[in-house]
Amino acid sequence: MNFNPEHFVRVYLIIFILAVSSIFYAVYQQVVFVKKQRRDLLHNFHDDNSDNITYSDYLEIRFREKRVNMQNIIKIKALIKKINTRQKVFNAALGPLAHETPVVVIQVHSNVMYLRQLLASLRLANGIHQAFIIFSHDYFSNEINRLIRGIYFVRYMQIFYPYSIQLHPNVYPGHDSTFCTDGYVCTKSNMRDPEAAQLKHHWWWQANQIFDHLEIMQRFNSTLVFLEEGDYVTKDFFFAYRLLKKARNTHCPFCEVLSLAAHEPEMSTYAKRTMMTVEIWTNRIRRTGIAFNTKIWKALKTYSQAFCFHNDYNWDSSFRNVALKKWESNIYMTAISGPRVFHLEKCDDRDSGCRVEYQVEEIQKFLQLISKTLFPWGFVMVVKKEEEFNGSALGLWEDVRDRELCMHFAEHSVWF
Repeated sequence: MNFNPEHFVRVYLIIFILAVSSIFYAVYQQVVFVKKQRRDLLHNFHDDNSDNITYSDYLEIRFREKRVNMQNIIKIKALIKKINTRQKVFNAALGPLAHETPVVVIQVHSNVMYLRQLLASLRLANGIHQAFIIFSHDYFSNEINRLIRGIYFVRYMQIFYPYSIQLHPNVYPGHDSTFCTDGYVCTKSNMRDPEAAQLKHHWWWQANQIFDHLEIMQRFNSTLVFLEEGDYVTKDFFFAYRLLKKARNTHCPFCEVLSLAAHEPEMSTYAKRTMMTVEIWTNRIRRTGIAFNTKIWKALKTYSQAFCFHNDYNWDSSFRNVALKKWESNIYMTAISGPRVFHLEKCDDRDSGCRVEYQVEEIQKFLQLISKTLFPWGFVMVVKKEEEFNGSALGLWEDVRDRELCMHFAEHSVWF
């Protein structure tokens, strides 16, 4: 076959023209996109008082917004530092804390309505004035703070998670659009989910701070009950809790945790002689209403790495993973068959049929039906054979920074 230089030049020119055309078309598309983006941005900022807003005006507005946001973050950080280091107990006139004082930790996010319902149920709980509540926040809200400041029926304290997304919106541990592996090889990626990671970070931080670094708690060998924003408790919540502790101490001293919300509410499970169960803490059992004492916490803390390196953003799954490492077994719990903690399902804003008020009404109707079986006079113990925890993990905990921050909370007191 003879080589034809003219044919080769023609082919080369065609390829060259196509390549240049592609480049020019890509540039043109980018210019069109930028112009459209500017028009959209200007349209969003357009109002009756700015008929001829320019792109320079838009940039100035955005700059002012960022400056205001940064000032707000600095202000919130200063307030959090003051509140966390002050550790003030409100309503202290209700009496001093003692060894038998029920201590409830409520993990608060940003939903005022859910928190309001929980507080309404706690206010009606028998023995609430003898308890102590610690509100642990990962979002600073004046509206939520005002709601809590209106509490008069129980001693309480507020603490704030200082590494929240709210305070780090565009950098780790907030949204920074990177994913880091061992050796801090960080690449642009959307693999990390800051909201999911915060769930585990917040719980682990609050447990470390309350058990090990909260001054008022160092005087007692306390058991902590963990609730969440969106829970709703029965009138005999504290009565059932004390009965559950008695059942555990008498019949299941090897059980690591207690549960006030292990099972689905059914009328048949409520009785004046209630049923207490000994069972394995599996994935199907809710983490809300879980309680454990200082002894179990120290055992958990000893295996911080098993907790912090478990590839699951859920703290309860990571807790159960510690059992596989430390006890080479499962975590056993003493649970009450008729739950004393109900949980309100989160409603999608687009779901008009899902209303928090409706859920509360349904719970209150159910509580009215079982009202005569609350405050049981005794209990019977039952051992339930369930599937074992297999160490499964849901992921979203592979970023090396999350694991190291988790270990940092285990090794240091972090109030701000």
